[in-house]
Parts: sequence; structure tokens; C-alpha cells
Amino acid sequence: MEKRVAVVTGASSGIGRAIALRLASEGWFVHAVVRDVQKAKAALSECPAGSVDFIVLDVGDLDAYDTAFSKLQRVHAVIASAGICKQAALSDDFADDVWRETMRINVDAVWRLFRTLHARIPEGGRGIVISSGLGKLGRPAYGAYAASKHAVLGLVKCFARELAPRGITVNAICPGWVDTPMARGDLVKNARTFGTTPDFEYQKACAGIPIGRFVQPEEVAALCAFLLSEQAAAITGEACNISGGEFFA
Repeated sequence: MEKRVAVVTGASSGIGRAIALRLASEGWFVHAVVRDVQKAKAALSECPAGSVDFIVLDVGDLDAYDTAFSKLQRVHAVIASAGICKQAALSDDFADDVWRETMRINVDAVWRLFRTLHARIPEGGRGIVISSGLGKLGRPAYGAYAASKHAVLGLVKCFARELAPRGITVNAICPGWVDTPMARGDLVKNARTFGTTPDFEYQKACAGIPIGRFVQPEEVAALCAFLLSEQAAAITGEACNISGGEFFA
């Protein structure tokens, strides 16, 4: 049987790391797309020997994709997990810079990834994009991030229709609060904004989640693994929530 091959961006931290670990443990060969190989090797040291290699790429460098993936001939799953979350209110002097950087990394990079690899996905392959609950909702000072995560849901719907004739499914995962370094950084920023503490902001966030806690990265990875499975072959173009009941739309 042919070994399944996956490309995972943002694989050295947070949700991307959890997905890479999960797939490697299930027998996939994972091309981990990272900026810092040494950091990534440490983060993915638990992967079985020979199950991971590293593709060095800053996903925001849109001219570097052809070179970065030049040796990759066939990929059964493309998982776009890399992203940034920067806050900027309309009145902030740096808001335009945050907008441009966020769109480049969270939207343009997803487009470029699928543009580069779509023809190398065999029949029955899979695509997954990590969006966000803010791809369906809004929050003050998160305009760039929320807009970027709304945008990739549109890409997912279009990719799903375009690739369906080849039996390829494309779905989005929309997490709520997930216990990752990026989310913890958001809590620190919120504490500065509101004059509180990160722990207070964490408790406040948990109070808005019916199950009373953050989602764990491994839980997102489990959903991803299901969407990559044969059992999910009829699911495509969907935006699957995993938020502990924080949102349902």
C-alpha cells in the first residue's frame, strides 16, 4: 500500500504541531513546513523515526513556493495551518500594516499553497484549512484576522467545488479558543488593553465557553485526522466548528 503523504504548514507550534504529531503517529509521512528547522525538530521529536522531513519556507514569501516544493511529486493531504493573529483597531496608526501582513500570511499563503500543490494531489486526496471561530464571528480590534478567516472559508468552498470531480475533499476547521502559544499571546494583549491580567482574561474566555475550558490542540488534530479519513469522503466544502459550544453558526 502506498504510504500517505501530507504537507502541514505551521507544523512547529500549536495546532499545526499537533496535526503533524497525530498524522505521523498514524503512519503518514509528513512534510512539515517550517521557518526554523532546529525549533521544529525539537517540537516534533516525538514523531516516529523517519516519519517527518522539513521544508523550510516562510509562508508569507509568495515567490518561494515553487522552489520550496520542487521535489515534492505527490501529496495526499494538504493542511494549511500556518497563520498569525494581530490586533489592530481602526484608530491604531499601525492598522494598515497589520491588515496587509495578516492578509498575506492568512489568505494569500493559503491560495499560493493550493495553487502550487493542487495538481499533485491524487484522486481521493484531501485539503484542510485551519480557519477560526472568527471566520464566522467578529470581535473588536480583530478586523484583519476575522476578515482573513472569513476569506479562507470562501476559498475552501471554491476549492471543494473545483476539486470534487477528482474525488478530492476540501474542508475548513474553525476552532474557538485553543490552548496554543498564539492564544496565550492574545490573552496577554487583552490584559494590556483592559488593564487586567492574562489569568483574568483566561477565566473570562472560559466563562464564555459552555464546556468551561479551552480546546486542546490534540482535539483539533483528531478532527483533522477524521476529515482525512475514508469515513469523511462525503464531507467537503464544510467549516467544521470545534469550540466547546462557544459558537454554532
